[in-house]
Amino acid sequence: MSRPPAASPVVPARRPDASMTLLREVMERPLDPSYAAAARSPRPPSRSRDAFTLLLAIVAGAAFVTAVSSIQQPQRQSSQVNKQLREQIDKRTRVVERQEEANAALGSSIALAQQNALGAGGAGLTAQVRALSLTAGELPVTGPGLRLTVDDAPDQGTAAVGSDPRASTDPDLGTVFDADLQVIVNGLWASGAEAIDIDGHRLTELSAIREAGQAILVDFRPLVPPYVIQAIGDPDRMQTDFAAGAAGAYVQSMRDNNHIRVDVATSKHLAVPGAGQLVLRAAHPVATKAAKVTAKTTKTTKKHN
Repeated sequence: MSRPPAASPVVPARRPDASMTLLREVMERPLDPSYAAAARSPRPPSRSRDAFTLLLAIVAGAAFVTAVSSIQQPQRQSSQVNKQLREQIDKRTRVVERQEEANAALGSSIALAQQNALGAGGAGLTAQVRALSLTAGELPVTGPGLRLTVDDAPDQGTAAVGSDPRASTDPDLGTVFDADLQVIVNGLWASGAEAIDIDGHRLTELSAIREAGQAILVDFRPLVPPYVIQAIGDPDRMQTDFAAGAAGAYVQSMRDNNHIRVDVATSKHLAVPGAGQLVLRAAHPVATKAAKVTAKTTKTTKKHN
């Protein structure tokens, strides 16, 4: 009787990842067994650790509040300084205005006293003094003339406060400078203007148009655009002569090249304020022969008396 064939042993199938033992260990057990056992074991509560954590949180919060306060402190100080400066400017401006009003009232009183002292016999001298005061710009005047409004270009941006536009290598040519107003005013004088003011400030032989930072100053008084220039005189003649002169060509160039707005309009009635009583510090009247004789006679009379 033949023996049945012996059964072959069953060989278990090989796992596909049998060669990746290290990678399989990392994927199946990412935590070291000792760390896993420590994590599974309950921890007794620790008051000292909780207190330390709370203290650390308090310290971090205090440091954050201190940092925020240190950042906001300069802003508060700057705002406070600006407020104080504005208050001082307003206060001193009111003082100057009151002094100007007092000077104007005193000037009127002096003129009245001079007229009373001269009496009827000095009417001609009073008229001469008044005419000279009008020419010098001491008294306000009215009459026909031209009104020019000069303003920056429409797309002009706001520059930083206190910056100097001429210190830049690329100045914004759309801004009205002091030199522009100087050219316009000189052109009006040359065209026959008898009295000129800029934004209510009367111009005289002693007036100065200058620039400080972003502001244009007339006799140290700051102006803001648009700048309104009033010139009393024959409006038709002034407009024709101004347009035909160098100032007219300059204004046209400002319009065409820099888009600065310059509007010229005639008016039948303009009111130009007075500059107040002028004070001469270096000029003295010329002593004529008649004045020398009068002074000598007065001195002799006093000596005999």
